[in-house]
Amino acid sequence: MQIKLSIMVENKNITTYKESLKEKILSAAMALFAEKGIKAVKMDDIANSLSISKRTIYEICENKEDLLFEGVKKRKSAQQEALREFAEGADNVMDIVLHSFRLTIEQFKFTNPVFYSDLMKYPRIMRYFEEDKKKSQKQFREFLHRGIGEGYFREDVNYDLIIYILSAQERYIMMSQLYNMYSMEEIFYNLIFISLRGICTNKGIEVLDGFLINIKS
Repeated sequence: MQIKLSIMVENKNITTYKESLKEKILSAAMALFAEKGIKAVKMDDIANSLSISKRTIYEICENKEDLLFEGVKKRKSAQQEALREFAEGADNVMDIVLHSFRLTIEQFKFTNPVFYSDLMKYPRIMRYFEEDKKKSQKQFREFLHRGIGEGYFREDVNYDLIIYILSAQERYIMMSQLYNMYSMEEIFYNLIFISLRGICTNKGIEVLDGFLINIKS
């Protein structure tokens, strides 16, 4: 009985260590990908940044694409959790929507545009983004309808159409690589200004303009 208990404890410790190691590897990899672009980063670079062997990384992920895929999912999950925690204490839906935009803008600040170009070369990850977008659009639609009830968004707008237009704009930005001409921060700022401001009531515009002034300063 004592031997079985010791084995169970040992296995649990090994599992905890591997999970912790995986978290560190994914965080280090995503930081390097964001800084240099995906193609420019070698597995050796990730290993060296953590002072571990490349073999250790391959025990966690089979190749760089798997590493990137897991890292993208981890980052998305962290963003969703941060938004969920904020939403629980938010006074109104406008604060939630603008906080989501703020998180996105902060991410853009620390991401090399090359990262986005490289990302499009991975069909599996792009499919993941498309599936995740459907979930995000559903949540955004719920926020918009809640915002109507709270007096921040107009009632005389076809919000399904607005969501399709925003999705098309996002797709165009990525396909045309507009981020090579303008920073993603500037693109996103103007996208918010054009699309979101147009559906706001006077009450919503007052809050949004304050937000836009703050992120520009």
